[in-house]
Amino acid sequence: MAFILKKTNDFIVDVAVSTPLDDKVVEWKFKAKFKVLTSDDVKAGQGSILEHGLISVEGVNAEEGLSDRDILELVKSRPDTSAALVRAYNENLSKKNRGSSFI
Repeated sequence: MAFILKKTNDFIVDVAVSTPLDDKVVEWKFKAKFKVLTSDDVKAGQGSILEHGLISVEGVNAEEGLSDRDILELVKSRPDTSAALVRAYNENLSKKNRGSSFI
């Protein structure tokens, strides 16, 4: 099937997080689904990627009783997960489309 460029294309990425816990750092992963933002959206800053680009998350081991919406808001609000989400977005979209410096 051929790729079709749309006004908004979605993509799923693995998000690697380092979370401080007691006297150690726990490394864990989850999946996030983003939509491709316009250049104007991205220029607005990190909040734009999380508020306007993040569609859903999967595989977050959260406390019992939280809805999918609650978990989405939780990962956007924590400094460890929000930084990891922005990094994953940038690495999986922006950096993969840069030319090689070895040309």
